[in-house]
Amino acid sequence: MCYNTKGISGNSRKLSILVQKMNGVKMNCNYFDFDTAPERKNTGSMKYHWLPEGWAEDGILTFSGAELDLKTAPCISEALARRAQNGLYGYTLPDDAYLDSLRNWLRTEREWEISNDWIVPTYGIIQALNCCIRAFTKPGDAVLIQPPTYHMYAKAALKNERRVVENPLIYKNGYYEMDFEDLEKKMSGPEVKLMVLCNPQNPIMDFWGEEELKKLAALADKYHVVVFSDEIFAEHSYAGTVPAYGKFDERHSIVLTSLGKAFNFTGFSHGNAVIRDEALRSAFIEQRDRDHFGSIDPFIYAAQIAAYSPEGKEWLQEMLAYSWENAGLLRKFFADYFPEVICCRQRGGTLVWVDLHSFGMEEEVLHTFLQKEARFQSDKGSIYGTGGECFTRIEVGTPRKNLEQALDRLLAAAKKRGL
Repeated sequence: MCYNTKGISGNSRKLSILVQKMNGVKMNCNYFDFDTAPERKNTGSMKYHWLPEGWAEDGILTFSGAELDLKTAPCISEALARRAQNGLYGYTLPDDAYLDSLRNWLRTEREWEISNDWIVPTYGIIQALNCCIRAFTKPGDAVLIQPPTYHMYAKAALKNERRVVENPLIYKNGYYEMDFEDLEKKMSGPEVKLMVLCNPQNPIMDFWGEEELKKLAALADKYHVVVFSDEIFAEHSYAGTVPAYGKFDERHSIVLTSLGKAFNFTGFSHGNAVIRDEALRSAFIEQRDRDHFGSIDPFIYAAQIAAYSPEGKEWLQEMLAYSWENAGLLRKFFADYFPEVICCRQRGGTLVWVDLHSFGMEEEVLHTFLQKEARFQSDKGSIYGTGGECFTRIEVGTPRKNLEQALDRLLAAAKKRGL
């Protein structure tokens, strides 16, 4: 590297090990190889397919997309291998072993006691959102979102001929707050029947605490708004437990969980909805089955039981420690060379939300510079809606050498530009 990284990793790793020892996690660090990226060529990988021309041949990885460039937990790979060798890939039901794995995981990792009866398997988070839109709204009604946020929420609403109402987050020099005054104003409108909450918030990768969730739950109850809470990043936390929204809202909450982000399973269209209220749950299931739901994927069955285990937790915590060190590397790079760039507060996820307004470029010019000159590809902030312009989202769940090389390229390109 052409910049000093001394002292970045030591403190964060010591903290990770201390936290894991306090939690009774047996360390097995040599078992996990986070320095070698999985092979993407000839796998149909979307991230590989979308690499700019010549990048794959040069061994350059993209930092766009909320997908790790790390292999999943060995305990999952081993469980999948056993399932594959079994040779039975038929219709698969969410039996007690499957349901218990999620219930126990939510109790130990999220401090949320649930009943197996509350768990409803789905074919993915956006499929579940589409189901909610059709079950709890009608054409012309509105879905409320909080930009900057995941762009597929608005797309799902619009494709179902629903309106989108925005409650933009308040940006304050590197972190975000909910605008509760505006939120109540928007939720009180008779057209708003459904709200999408994201916790931790994508792309920001900060999470909402108990105070915010209790305020939101009170508003949802007051105005009878169903809250679809996307919590698929919730296992990725660096600041304690991410509270489950369903703990605070008994009547209107639909909480979505998944292996997708926690264990790098985005290629499987699968998730679990946790719905406390029986009437709400029945309406959701009715619409889910009308849209078509058969059985769960037999490989997801094996993967979930393996993931939600002590071995899965061990891998997850080591992966987060590694990614946190990468995030520290990124922050130090900007602090050393571009101190006016703001890396926003990150308390969850393996993504860093970076404010690049100080580069003084329009967004299209900015990302042309990043991709064409620095050969550094990350996500455009405007993808995530209001307030996202001239930000970028950078995936740091990647082998460290790739991030180091990319930052070298970025620094050289910036110097050439006179930035």
